[in-house]
Amino acid sequence: MPNEIDHQADNQITQPISARALRESLKHTQANDSHLRLYLNLGQQFFEHGWGIAASTTLLQSLCTLLSAQHALLAIENSGKLVVYNQVGQTLPIGTRIPMMGILALMLKNPVRFALYENKNAQLWTHGDRSHHDCLIPIALGQHGKGVLALSGKTLTLTPAEIETLQALAGLIGLAITQHQGPLRSEVDQTILEALTPREREIFALLPSGLSNNELGSKLGIAPGTAKIHVERVLNKLGVKDRTQAAVKAVELGYKS
Repeated sequence: MPNEIDHQADNQITQPISARALRESLKHTQANDSHLRLYLNLGQQFFEHGWGIAASTTLLQSLCTLLSAQHALLAIENSGKLVVYNQVGQTLPIGTRIPMMGILALMLKNPVRFALYENKNAQLWTHGDRSHHDCLIPIALGQHGKGVLALSGKTLTLTPAEIETLQALAGLIGLAITQHQGPLRSEVDQTILEALTPREREIFALLPSGLSNNELGSKLGIAPGTAKIHVERVLNKLGVKDRTQAAVKAVELGYKS
């Protein structure tokens, strides 16, 4: 009897793996290798050059290859708007300022929660192909919004492992952006900024430049009287007496002339 049991166990051990199981195992191994190479390439770029255009270009190109996307865009929050920092494919050009409205405002509302968002009329792409599947990924550090990573492709479908990779990358990019821009804002400073509307944050960011209401209006495309109202609201929300004190606070928070 024992010999018969041992013989059955030997048959189970030596039974060949099915072709389907082998393919799945190989696919899983290849995916892990691809994700590891992505991390290694990005880490090497950070080590040699720090955060910048070169590192972000490597990142976007690697993501397009890994996820079968044809277009990718990285936008960074700045003064209440998103600014296109780098891109691959047919997207808005670098330097374009995107109002944080609709889905963009929703996904970067503090505290930021990681999720994949469909590109519902975010108007980031110039290819005009409605057959593409688009997704937006929030970039954050400490659940404070830093920007958006956007991808577009005809065969763009993400596995759970790829979504986990994107979440990890969003945190790494958030850290890199913060280190590049300056120290992480305190909770008090973050609360101040959250109290400002996107337009008020634009005004706040421009106060260190010493612009008059006329100049602020001209720069932002609004009437001088409207600019004056925004300035007064910023002063009230900050609890300061004049524009000079507000400008000092803006510099302390990283907004320079």
